[in-house]
Amino acid sequence: MLLQAKAELEENPLVYKYVLGVMSVLLVCFLVIAGSIWLFKLVESIYIDYVARKPLFRHFYFKLNDLTPGQRQILESNFKFYKRLNLKEQRYFRHRLHKFLNNTEFVGKEHLEINDTHRVLVSATAVMLTFGYRDYSIGLVDKILIYPTSFYSNLDKTYHKGHFNPAYRAVILSWEDFMIGYKIEDDNLNLGIHEFIHALHLSYLQTEFKNDVTSYLFLTSLKELQAYINDNPVYKSKLVNSNYFRAYAFENNFEFIAVVVESFIETPQDFKAQFPELYKKVKQMLNFNFKGY
Repeated sequence: MLLQAKAELEENPLVYKYVLGVMSVLLVCFLVIAGSIWLFKLVESIYIDYVARKPLFRHFYFKLNDLTPGQRQILESNFKFYKRLNLKEQRYFRHRLHKFLNNTEFVGKEHLEINDTHRVLVSATAVMLTFGYRDYSIGLVDKILIYPTSFYSNLDKTYHKGHFNPAYRAVILSWEDFMIGYKIEDDNLNLGIHEFIHALHLSYLQTEFKNDVTSYLFLTSLKELQAYINDNPVYKSKLVNSNYFRAYAFENNFEFIAVVVESFIETPQDFKAQFPELYKKVKQMLNFNFKGY
């Protein structure tokens, strides 16, 4: 069939020449685009490894979406991090929040009726933690389950305030405890931050070998942080005995980084004053170059 089509084209030299020209242009365009992408990734990888541990840029959008007036009011009234941002950053934050809201399923459990307050505040937590990155998606999360209070799990036969289930691709939260995390701003306890960091950590581990800049930045910085602590036993002892990080942080590496980020977000100046080296590593890991940090 292809030979027949070629023969028919060759019988019409003008058409043949036109088709050949179009195909040549498409091929050149493809090679230019592919080459540009490859070159950009190469330059950015060199920049991250040898110049600055951060992406070349964070924001690029063909079209900026926005929240409804009601959703925006909830965000502006209740989310401290958003209020610290400048006007341009706030505009980008709302765009990302809009995308998260539209790509994530929210499910109320035990007769809890989901409303915009639930959706906006939980989503804003996820957007905040990825706001330093260009790729702000969380690969292992496509649904949020919210209980009114702590909930019973049949898996370990105990009650939980929050949980991340990678198999179900869900972050599960007690609304009561989620709100306590934001009402008390300086106790280094924030359920939403804790569970979303677990989700980010596991999501980035899945993409570690896929040439993904965001996962590379997060995981490389995390490894540097862990190596620094493990290579300095005196410093590690200082962390354990400081009482700044709660004991749960030292259960395992996953809980450690979740607790550390809670403290980083809630009391950045105390963190920086007590553990400046660790603070610098966490700031690098999240690319968190915002007012107050």
